[in-house]
Amino acid sequence: MTTFLTTAQREFLIGEYREQLIEFDQEDEVEELTAWIRTLNNVDFLQECVEQMPIYGEPVGRKILANVK
Repeated sequence: MTTFLTTAQREFLIGEYREQLIEFDQEDEVEELTAWIRTLNNVDFLQECVEQMPIYGEPVGRKILANVK
């Protein structure tokens, strides 16, 4: 998968990341972690997203991101 992400794709993944944090009872860390992830370059950003949400490292995740405009 290319590490080039559009602004819309990054925002989509940040939203998914926020939902994961909330789902796993980390509501108190949502603002801090989403602010931190926004500072990452695309390579580190995508790596963190895939570590937290492995689906986005799979072909299915790539198709989802390809449809985010």
